[in-house]
Amino acid sequence: MKAVILAGGFGTRLRPLSSTRPKPMVPVLGKPNLQYLLESLEKIQEIDEIILSVHYMRGEIREFIDEKMADYPKTIRFVNDPMPLETGGALKNVEDYVDGDFLVIYGDVFTNFDFKELIKAHKENDGLITVAVTKVYDPEKYGVVELDDGNKVTHFEEKPHRPHTNLVDAGIYMVNKKVLEEIPKNKEVYFEREVLPKYVARGLVYAHKIPREYYWIDLGTPDDLFYAHQVAMDEIAKENGYFVIKEGAEVPEDVEIQGPVYIDEGVKIGHGVKIKAYTYIGPNTVVEDRAYFKRAILIGNDIVRERAEIKDSILGEGVVVGKNVILKETAVVGDYAKIYDNLVIYGAKVLPWKKVEEYEAYIKIKLDPTKVRPGVTPDRCPLGLPECIYTKFKAIAGEKPPCDECIENQWLF
Repeated sequence: MKAVILAGGFGTRLRPLSSTRPKPMVPVLGKPNLQYLLESLEKIQEIDEIILSVHYMRGEIREFIDEKMADYPKTIRFVNDPMPLETGGALKNVEDYVDGDFLVIYGDVFTNFDFKELIKAHKENDGLITVAVTKVYDPEKYGVVELDDGNKVTHFEEKPHRPHTNLVDAGIYMVNKKVLEEIPKNKEVYFEREVLPKYVARGLVYAHKIPREYYWIDLGTPDDLFYAHQVAMDEIAKENGYFVIKEGAEVPEDVEIQGPVYIDEGVKIGHGVKIKAYTYIGPNTVVEDRAYFKRAILIGNDIVRERAEIKDSILGEGVVVGKNVILKETAVVGDYAKIYDNLVIYGAKVLPWKKVEEYEAYIKIKLDPTKVRPGVTPDRCPLGLPECIYTKFKAIAGEKPPCDECIENQWLF
């Protein structure tokens, strides 16, 4: 049996992290999500070949496989999409390499689900597609699935405004090759919107519910990445205690740690540092004295200068954070960016390799866009931003009001 991992997407909502790496290569606790998937597939004896459907930054994926997964015991085949084909078009592009039933996994699914359960469920029904489904709190963001008593899918709708259930498509399928016959070649086709509903109407789609003991996360946004780290650290804490300090890390006795916390190998921590819950500090990162972290993700090789504060924020690889810098409110800093001393960044996205020396663009304000237009900007910041920052924001807004797209995408620099 073949397993297909769809790994060609752009990962737009994960930018700027996905500006320098394909979405399946975004790491959780220092390990790319693609590696988690490959390790899970390694345990399934029926699967003898993994097909990676790639497009965006495919060289990064190939380099990772060649260098880090050279000892992988199963065959890994690369199939390049000539252009963005979306999920259905990408599956059509692997048609020549699959036979009969095959497993399909989206490359941004972070889960410990045992795929053997889905394979077994598919063999026991008479459908052409079996969908893994799971319950979520916000079903309107996903494909919502309705079932009958025999687990046959009776209705499927992608991102409905008023979902009738919280059971959603988990991006993991067993698919029969016959399904690919009706998909046009070299065209953008959405499997969830165009293919799946057609086979639901024919009564050929079944579902398998992912049991509650497994976790499942769609790594689509920075918030999802935070949640994945939280889940992964909770799993580790069950067996290894509330914090992990890897070999070669230097952590002085006066460092305050409140777990779950994960400090990776080669990290050097200064004196008087405070590291609060759900913080991950990646390999070879240097943290100077009296820095503060809470629910922070540092991918690795970063430098955090003294008295910097990083809370609910993500640093890409090789980021330099200056003295007294404050990063809060889901700020995301791209790879190799540099934040100069004494700056405060609330809820912004900083492009890779950017040097941030001053407040040179718009502070993200969680307001209706009409309230940041000239003449109607509040005198005091409703979010409690420091007066100096808010004054700068008002001045910029007076010169050129931010467009709706800027506000929606939350770009700062």
